[in-house]
Amino acid sequence: MKAKDLLYRWKRYAFFAFQYFFLEKPRGLDFTMRDLDIPEEQKKFIHGYSKTNERHLRNIFDRLPFMDNLSLLDVGCGKGVVLKEAARYPFDKIAGIDINFRLIERARINFKRLHLEERIWCEERNALEFEDYGKYNVFFFFNPFGREIMETVIDKILASTYSRQKRVYLIYHNPIFKDVIEKKEVFLLHHQLYDSLKQYETYIYITRTGW
Repeated sequence: MKAKDLLYRWKRYAFFAFQYFFLEKPRGLDFTMRDLDIPEEQKKFIHGYSKTNERHLRNIFDRLPFMDNLSLLDVGCGKGVVLKEAARYPFDKIAGIDINFRLIERARINFKRLHLEERIWCEERNALEFEDYGKYNVFFFFNPFGREIMETVIDKILASTYSRQKRVYLIYHNPIFKDVIEKKEVFLLHHQLYDSLKQYETYIYITRTGW
């Protein structure tokens, strides 16, 4: 590993360690600590939990047009940091799903301690089996699973929202399989952002007018 990459990594670890041990743990919160303890039967579906830092999330949400009556679903919400930051904004609905019940339980504890349990809904759900995508028009992904599942979930989102004539915003952090989205001709790249702390890109896609 190059010295520059090692420096970035230690800077990131130090930043998150400070957040957890000084800002979260004393309040009974945990949005920050990584969780790669994945049940064997789920390893083919999910990649584990890693946090997106709050400043970058606010940079993302600042670019959404809230006059469009936006409702957010975080697909693979983990411990809920995306949902927590979304609660700062005037979303009509804020929700998250994750296949890992242990992470959902942690998210619910976080929201209860922050008095956000009435504002945010989160449930243990398999993204492949979820049937309520049509209730939302903003979808957040932090590289939650592999190519095949990603493609199926995107197809389910498009099928669920098309009949309702909703303009769809798709936020893809660390977009490893961005080609899955870009080959769907209904999507346009709306914004391209960079998370300097974790050195990941974020793409915000929007469906074409009249799709």
